[in-house]
Amino acid sequence: MTVKANVSLSNLAYVIIYVKDTEKSVPFYRDLLGIKVKMQHPGWVELETGHTILALHGEEKPSVARGQGQPIMVFHVEKIHETFEALKANGVKFDAEPRQVCEEGDSAGLSADFKDPDGNLLSIFGFVPKK
Repeated sequence: MTVKANVSLSNLAYVIIYVKDTEKSVPFYRDLLGIKVKMQHPGWVELETGHTILALHGEEKPSVARGQGQPIMVFHVEKIHETFEALKANGVKFDAEPRQVCEEGDSAGLSADFKDPDGNLLSIFGFVPKK
């Protein structure tokens, strides 16, 4: 049975990542990843990521284990290989080299995954011409 909703949710405003200590997490996001801090309070930090705010929420004892089944924050980049190398040079540890995850017309979508200091899953994604 199909139920029609009288609402339309279309604007994702916030994505919240739980971290042990927001003060210790800010340098990773700000200095290594280059994300601008919009607002910072004890236990709550908002990062500017386009139309959606990425928020760091302090949670000393995580209520859920990090890893499998957890959402992955994916950052679109224009130059995947250059971004990958620059982040590696900054100290970001990737799980593997950029790998193809999709195709769109004459382009291949590449992705490279990594984790923040608390084990939250992150990724960079970008298109390159098909070979």
